[in-house]
Amino acid sequence: MGLGELLSLLCAFLWAFAVIFYKRAGDHFNAYEMNLFKSTLVLILMIPTVMIFEGLTLPILTQSQFWIIIFSGFVGIMLADYFYLRALQLIGASLTGITGSLYSPFVVGLSLLLLGESLQFWQYFGMFLVLAGVVLVGYRKKSLLIKHPPIKGFIYATFAVFFTALGIVIIKPVSNEVSFFWLILIRSFGGFVTMLIYGVLLKKSLSIWHVVKAKGGKWLILGALIGQYISMMVWVAGYKYTSASIASILNETASIFILILSWLMLGENITVRKVIGVLITITGVVLVLMIK
Repeated sequence: MGLGELLSLLCAFLWAFAVIFYKRAGDHFNAYEMNLFKSTLVLILMIPTVMIFEGLTLPILTQSQFWIIIFSGFVGIMLADYFYLRALQLIGASLTGITGSLYSPFVVGLSLLLLGESLQFWQYFGMFLVLAGVVLVGYRKKSLLIKHPPIKGFIYATFAVFFTALGIVIIKPVSNEVSFFWLILIRSFGGFVTMLIYGVLLKKSLSIWHVVKAKGGKWLILGALIGQYISMMVWVAGYKYTSASIASILNETASIFILILSWLMLGENITVRKVIGVLITITGVVLVLMIK
């Protein structure tokens, strides 16, 4: 297993923790508050991080590279994270996770269109197994319309997945030419600024520090630290050291980690069907990793 593959799996594991924290925080804050707070916190943390690892020397960027990174922050942080947090509130973590199985197909499709990447037949089959396992884990016999009425939750989740995929695919070429930590900082800045513009245009409150002392604030802070600050660096690094298609497939395992953590941390049951789904997904991951 290469470094990129290992980082992509680690990202999935960290994101699973963050999803649980964000779900708990979503009971106390709206999606805009959560997105603005985490974007602000991550940007603040990234500034000293860049100074420690890169110094004060500014990176040499073309205008095209700069705006691509900014646009990646807009679609991958401002739009994707907002829609994802809203979907969590409307349809819950497990159903949002099922919709997340669209992630690797979106990345593979965008990589084919924008990057010219391709997979071997068995890797496509492995991707199919990953998706099948994730769907099997989250499948419910009860009517989704009865259990979770707002269909727009699924629409939000789909938009979140697409914009996340678009945000990472478009900076794949740039990631090989720009310093890693500067890439993350500029991308975080793009997400933060566009969140501010969104708030001003819609006349939303820009006050976020009440979150620190509010009930549920600790879950949002943990989600931001693990799911955005740490996980985002691991996520982008995974795409830097392996192909976007393979990294996206391995990121799908987050749904499996969410299942396990939900059992350990939230007391949810693990059924035989879910165990079978986990095994199918693991088989798909092995195929993706073994055949290059």
